[in-house]
Amino acid sequence: MSFANNQVFGDDVTATYSTEVYPLGTERLVLGSQTGVGDQVWIFVKTDGDLVAGDVLQRKLTSTNGNVSPSVGTGAVNAASFAGVAGGTVTAATAPYCWIIKRGVVSAKSAAATADNFLVVGVTAKSVTTTASATTASFGYAFAANAGGFVSCYISAL
Repeated sequence: MSFANNQVFGDDVTATYSTEVYPLGTERLVLGSQTGVGDQVWIFVKTDGDLVAGDVLQRKLTSTNGNVSPSVGTGAVNAASFAGVAGGTVTAATAPYCWIIKRGVVSAKSAAATADNFLVVGVTAKSVTTTASATTASFGYAFAANAGGFVSCYISAL
């Protein structure tokens, strides 16, 4: 896995690709002076599903090379399989390679009511699940109440 500051890349983190232009798992630091919300770490992945900004992603259980899937179904996905949050639109059939936010402040989909300081404990149906008191590992926390199906939160994927 390689890691570099955003300034060494010749494209934007919202770019998508039809081929693997960077090694899967490459991490990219985008400084707070560029994001306006604090430093973010993005990771290069391949997705098997279409994405829009705010979609919550999980690691594919059968993959060891950086492939991710949009979180689907009704069961909560635990912190260990949480991969990150989509930063833009991705069409998997034509350009499945993209950058997703692995660590930092994001606007993530949230299916249920969320209050300030709620802990992010899982994902389901492309959305984060939160709780006021976690009994399992958390991988983030909310900054503000859920507004329009999105919550501003800090996330940290493994």
